[in-house]
Amino acid sequence: MGAAPQERGRVSQWDAAKGLGFVQPEAGGPRLLLRRVDLAGRLRFTAPALNEPVRFTRAGPREAPRATQVHTLRPPPVERVPRSPTARSGSPEQQSRQLSSQRLLIIPVFALLLGAIHLAWPLAKPVPMLYSALSMALFVVYGLDKWAAKRGTARVAETSLHLIALMGGWPGALLGQHIFRHKTAKPSFLRWTWAMVALNLLLLVGLCTPAWEPWWQWIQQFVLDSAA
Repeated sequence: MGAAPQERGRVSQWDAAKGLGFVQPEAGGPRLLLRRVDLAGRLRFTAPALNEPVRFTRAGPREAPRATQVHTLRPPPVERVPRSPTARSGSPEQQSRQLSSQRLLIIPVFALLLGAIHLAWPLAKPVPMLYSALSMALFVVYGLDKWAAKRGTARVAETSLHLIALMGGWPGALLGQHIFRHKTAKPSFLRWTWAMVALNLLLLVGLCTPAWEPWWQWIQQFVLDSAA
């Protein structure tokens, strides 16, 4: 004789305390007894729920049949491993690195601004030379200061770094912060750095373009009126 065919049905009743219940065959007919010992697969470790779809093998006498080898037909749950904030957005060091890279975009924008000013109002040769020289110097100073910080020796004063940045060395400061990973974890220092960038750009526009001429004329007239 061959093996008994498997059938489908649903759990119509289950008493967890007694470990007994019933399965209603999908093909119809009387319900079958379901015992805890006849549970198989995942149902051996989790109690069947009401209306749980199952497959089973019919066994026992025709007067009192029961369901054996009862397996659930529910798909297995998908285990989702929660992703930590670090895995989603990177470590704090990686985030700081990305932000530092984004800040460097101001350097090519500044180069375009400098070129546009030069086309409209030709700049004196010392202006781009000053920016280049101070930027290279400040980049080197950042590297030396990082080296001194690791060795615990004398450091460069922050006011000196900001002063050189204000004079035109701020592109080198931004590059130094990014390349050497120096002074990037101190918000107050970064705020002062960007303040120096803004002031330097205002001075560049004011001294190398006629944009501030109306303001200079107003100031001169105000001084003359006050002295009269």
